[in-house]
Amino acid sequence: MKKVRLTRQQSQAQTQQRLLDAAQALFVKKGFGATSVEHITLAAGYSRGAFYSNFKSKTQLFIELLTRDHQRILAGLQTILDNPDTPDHPVSHRVAAELVGTHDQPALAVDGNRSPIETQLIHYYSRIYRDTQFYTLWLEARLHASRDANFCTQFNAFQQDILATITQYVYKFAARTGLTLPLPAEQLALGFMALGDGMGMYHLPGQSHADDHHAEQILAYFLERIALQR
Repeated sequence: MKKVRLTRQQSQAQTQQRLLDAAQALFVKKGFGATSVEHITLAAGYSRGAFYSNFKSKTQLFIELLTRDHQRILAGLQTILDNPDTPDHPVSHRVAAELVGTHDQPALAVDGNRSPIETQLIHYYSRIYRDTQFYTLWLEARLHASRDANFCTQFNAFQQDILATITQYVYKFAARTGLTLPLPAEQLALGFMALGDGMGMYHLPGQSHADDHHAEQILAYFLERIALQR
């Protein structure tokens, strides 16, 4: 079978993805500070030249990695918005599986009067915290930001961009469901992020996961009773 020759753009995109994948695995296992550019290139199978052709620094790669992982979460939200009347849309299930893996858990008790889009959102938000790699990376980022002033500036700007994006999704979901927001959208977005982060930190390796279903119920309750109250 003839091997398909990649275009220059495709080859560069592939190199970037492999470097990002290698960096993510190493940052999660060893930590950001203990991982060098050489570690990343060796794991990805590239040279230092290939690294610096795609990223200015390890710090820039880290921001790109955080951005990529957060975009996966946003992809799940967009899927729900794009398919509001399909309660069990396969794409939504696929994105959720990519984020949190597959787990056999009791079904969440959701108000039967909820619309399909609200039910999807509750189930999706209540399980995002299981993405341990995502929250490990965020923990690494916060630790590094506390020690490096330059990275702190970049990371804070990045977080503000994320907050603004989540705020826009709050507006979109409110408009789609006809809800009146109980708090300003930005405050609700901050609450979603903070509570999700807290549960994500709780779920990291080394913690007891015996009460996972309770964690999901807490997240679902916050969204259902506070953000989606009528």
